[in-house]
Amino acid sequence: MSNSKESEMKNMGIFMNIFKRAAALALLVSAAGCRGYLNVQPQGEVIPETDEEFAAIIHNRLRDIEGGGDEYVIGNMDAIKHLEGCADNLDANIRTSASLTFFAGEEIDSRQRAYEESWKIVRDCNIVIENMSGRDTDIARGALSAAYSMKGIIYYNLLREFCQPWSDAKAGELPGIPVVESFGINDKPLRGTIRQTYDYAKAQLDKALAFKPTDPKYLFTEWIIKAYKAKLEFWCQNWDSVVSLCEDIIASSGVSLTPISEYAGMINAQYEAKGEVLVRSHINNSSELDWYFSYSKSYLASRPASARLIRLFGENPEKDVRYAASFNSKRMNVKTPECKVRLSEIVLMLAEAYYHKGDNDSALRWLNELRRNRIEDVSDLTMASLPAVRPDDRIVVDCQGKAVTPLLQAIFDERRKELYMEGDRWYELKRNGCPEWWVISNGLKYTTKAYLYTSPISKSDVDLNPGLEQNPGYVY
Repeated sequence: MSNSKESEMKNMGIFMNIFKRAAALALLVSAAGCRGYLNVQPQGEVIPETDEEFAAIIHNRLRDIEGGGDEYVIGNMDAIKHLEGCADNLDANIRTSASLTFFAGEEIDSRQRAYEESWKIVRDCNIVIENMSGRDTDIARGALSAAYSMKGIIYYNLLREFCQPWSDAKAGELPGIPVVESFGINDKPLRGTIRQTYDYAKAQLDKALAFKPTDPKYLFTEWIIKAYKAKLEFWCQNWDSVVSLCEDIIASSGVSLTPISEYAGMINAQYEAKGEVLVRSHINNSSELDWYFSYSKSYLASRPASARLIRLFGENPEKDVRYAASFNSKRMNVKTPECKVRLSEIVLMLAEAYYHKGDNDSALRWLNELRRNRIEDVSDLTMASLPAVRPDDRIVVDCQGKAVTPLLQAIFDERRKELYMEGDRWYELKRNGCPEWWVISNGLKYTTKAYLYTSPISKSDVDLNPGLEQNPGYVY
């Protein structure tokens, strides 16, 4: 046998050993939900030993993200189907396919599954964190940083999905997410508060940043982590932190807003994180899930965009590069529906943070900066030229319960156009008042009630742990 063949076989043997150890450990602790994660203690020989073996657990999760199989960290097209189907960007009163959700009440079972599956990712992150802490190698630092990053993002996602909207006045009272740091056979952690959940998610992201991660092999580099930290701070209304983080990302990340001429290529890139995209799912063009995403894209193109969304593009929609990149002549979707984080979102968060701080000039400056990179021959908005508030709009109060103003409405409008088909609108509705609205299907009226914006935690978890508080509105 040649030396190259011997080397290849040796490397394959090492990889299979890593895979078997990691797979055995995953099977050992793979019981669904937080309850399964806590009920099983890892035993002896199945625990990985080397840096490479522990890193393999993390790389398995990273491959899920790159291949498009991950629904719960960055998210994928399945996550988009849920979020866009439940929100109001698409006209659920006009349906040409039953394959797309049209009402949040349809999604209750799948959201309970999302709660359970998220704990499996926390489990894998904790395995690495518990066993690799203190190891001073490049592999250990990379794996630990990625583990803290994913865990922090998971807690942020759980906070948005399974907790009631943030309220400064009630943050110390509203139920949050159980804090789970290690295995415990008899542990049955309770939910704590949303402020404790925020503190914990932020701590995980800060621990990731402490490694000063730069290696793209571990995906979550400094600016990606800071972007998610900015999203967490934005959700929890820490406007000073939002401004600091977003200004830092814009000034120092090396990423700039994609101009009009390059927008369509960036936003509809099939596999590549182009232009202003900081991170996205499904960047592996040999993914075995490509066929499924083709079907999913067709489902999302089976329902026309809502008339209210289309009207936001004005009398000359062709001047807005986002219009042709998002819709065909029948208002059906043509935009590539992938979860991603882009600099546009950072700019929009920055504009709104300045607004809430009372700095309208800075809010307008950043809003106009985005518009100049999206709309041909556009004139800058001024406080005097802002359109009046639409009294029939779905969002009528902001995240603090105050009436929407012309400036905030303009920020919301640009956000809705910019982040259409990226899973953002559902959380915008939740964040700003949880408005109730209805659609008609088969002659029946289906109402999105305020409580439906907060998904139920897994019923089986509540059954196992009676002290685990269920979210309001869900009675079994």
